[in-house]
Amino acid sequence: MPTREDEEFELIPLSPIRRMEKRIDKLENTSGGVDVREFFRELVAIIRMNQEIVDELAKSSDALRIELSKLPAKLDDVTQNLNELLSYIKTAAMEETGRISSDAFGPLAEKLDQLIDTNKKIIENDENVSSLLESIDKKMRSPLPPRPPILRPLQR
Repeated sequence: MPTREDEEFELIPLSPIRRMEKRIDKLENTSGGVDVREFFRELVAIIRMNQEIVDELAKSSDALRIELSKLPAKLDDVTQNLNELLSYIKTAAMEETGRISSDAFGPLAEKLDQLIDTNKKIIENDENVSSLLESIDKKMRSPLPPRPPILRPLQR
């Protein structure tokens, strides 16, 4: 059995130890920074808003694609009407002069030919735009890659 002589004793004040105990209790009782439920609510709200934006973008893309697909047919009608107008002008000129004079109607015919060529180029461009929109539509309908989580700074 140990005697008093073998035991070591140390006298220390209790007030610093009590302060540390109170501080530990206070830290244990307070929540540590981020409210996880609120964070997940905000995350779900952001995901829903993102999905709504994607849905609206897909709808507007479809509407634009439909409208642009109508454009080549309308341009074909315009080209056909212009060709018809040219034939009327040529017929009227033949009746007036008996034959078309290349000197009198040459610049007009050239301008009309340029107009027809321009319309053909517009039709080709519209077809290209339509095909590009279809490829964009396919890309938009493909699944999105996973996004990295959004990190928010801790609030104190």
